[in-house]
Amino acid sequence: MDLARVNNTDSWLKRFLIHNDGNQEEALAMLWNVCEWRKSFGVNEISEANGTVRVDYLEEGIMFPHGFDKDGKLMFIIRCKLHFKSSKDPEECKKCAVYWFERMERLTNGDQITIFFDMMGSGLSNLDMEFTNYLINLLKSYYPAFLNYIIIYEMPWVLNAAFRIIKTWLPAKAVKKIKFLSKHNLDEFVPQESTMVSWGGEDNYEFIFEPETKKVDETKKKVHFAKTMEVKNGLGDISDIVYMPKEFKLKIIPNEVLAFSKDSSNGYNELMASLTFINDYKDPIAFKIKTTCLVKYKVRPSVGTLIPQESIKVTFVLNGISIKHTDVMRDKFLVLVTTVIDSKDIADLSKIQWENREQHILKCKIVNENEAVSTCDICDQNHNSELEQKVEKLINLVANLEMSNRILCQHMRYIKCSLYFVLLVGLFASGFFWAIFYHK
Repeated sequence: MDLARVNNTDSWLKRFLIHNDGNQEEALAMLWNVCEWRKSFGVNEISEANGTVRVDYLEEGIMFPHGFDKDGKLMFIIRCKLHFKSSKDPEECKKCAVYWFERMERLTNGDQITIFFDMMGSGLSNLDMEFTNYLINLLKSYYPAFLNYIIIYEMPWVLNAAFRIIKTWLPAKAVKKIKFLSKHNLDEFVPQESTMVSWGGEDNYEFIFEPETKKVDETKKKVHFAKTMEVKNGLGDISDIVYMPKEFKLKIIPNEVLAFSKDSSNGYNELMASLTFINDYKDPIAFKIKTTCLVKYKVRPSVGTLIPQESIKVTFVLNGISIKHTDVMRDKFLVLVTTVIDSKDIADLSKIQWENREQHILKCKIVNENEAVSTCDICDQNHNSELEQKVEKLINLVANLEMSNRILCQHMRYIKCSLYFVLLVGLFASGFFWAIFYHK
């Protein structure tokens, strides 16, 4: 299954290159280690249906995915006060973590996630350094480019020393992703609609474990933006796109074109674009934004709801995977819009039904291309083409390793057969000489 993943798509390989800052040798070594670990751990076989993971652990709701951060990334919530190291089998806890990671990989089609440590009401009895180190090692060694943020929410002061140790386990670029938040500044990274009531928000979600429903063609499903353009499925499942209605519920200002330009106000010289969404309908509506390239852009917010005549500013940030004008022009964003029938769905976006919806296709361009290309310090003009070349080389190296492995296995079989043959000849000769000697 993992070899098919390597051979049939390059999106997974790109994540290894991104995780290793484009270093091809390190990416290949990591890919090899990941495949070996997945085979030895039995990752592809872990399922609640076949009893390879403790369903009673999953049902406790110590960890589960729910809601989205301000970048539109799925949040993996860990309620620390419910976890007691002495009452759990550590190996089974590790399986539960891998189960959720794999399930989120399928749910988001490999998009990044944010780990949310809900530490309200937790203390020293809930601290499990071994399990925390295991989660960090999963992200560092086995799930490349999978982490968006690590949010530490309402951390008790008694655990400050422990988290100073935990930070030393993380690589430097991951330490920058740690955000210590409280009720006063949680809205900087988590939108109100994904902020649970216990955190001071509007989301009254209560976790109930539901077995995963896998579809045979889930990995093959694609969303078509136009006749000459297609995109892999992103957040959740949607069916084929329906025809757009003549009158739109959502008004987009100034237009449906994303004009990216350099924004140095935050000190990063990022290429950004923004649009204003307005509910031009008599009832509340919900919107969801999907893109042709998940790893290239951050969208804030990517999902949300609007009451009649309410507006919201949506920001699109180009991560720097490619800044060439021609590459950006090939990218598209799809905005799905549907009416919110039940007022409860406004607080829980996961319950919104997307069967009857309108769609908007957003095209992309770079304003003042020469300035953007020459001054952007994230990557150079040829980064994307170099990345594609590295992916191709990585595929060739994997194919060569696979071929070498098959040849090695054949040689081992020949050696075994030769040894068996020599052994049989030796036994036959010994029996023959023993029989002659005995008769004499």
